[in-house]
Amino acid sequence: MRSLILQTTAPIVLHLTMIFSLYILLYGHDQPGGGFIAGIMTSIGIVLQWVAFGTKEALKRFNWKWDNVFMVGLLISTLTGLYGYFSNGFLKSSIYKINLVLIGEIKIFTAFIFDVGVYLVVVGVLMFIFTNFCSEKP
Repeated sequence: MRSLILQTTAPIVLHLTMIFSLYILLYGHDQPGGGFIAGIMTSIGIVLQWVAFGTKEALKRFNWKWDNVFMVGLLISTLTGLYGYFSNGFLKSSIYKINLVLIGEIKIFTAFIFDVGVYLVVVGVLMFIFTNFCSEKP
């Protein structure tokens, strides 16, 4: 038995969760939070879709290769850490400035790139585990 209220509100909650997790990801390298909490929030939004619509519908919508998401995130985090280790010292963040045509100057921190990797690792691991628990075995 599925709840009509849950099926109606779950897509709205998913979008709100994704927007808020993006906010936490963007400002997390300056404040507590960052990639880990944003990844958990994204996974919660996707899991709510699983609860609202059932396993078959969720596997149609979110049948991604979550282990590849995990591996890409781990690669990004590892390469960012190694770059920091070999370029300007261990556990020190660098700032790079990029000029975009319509936006202007943007500062990119290596801590943000590391947080993106952590975000992908958390989402990949949690969704891989949840997908394996909920998938129907023959």
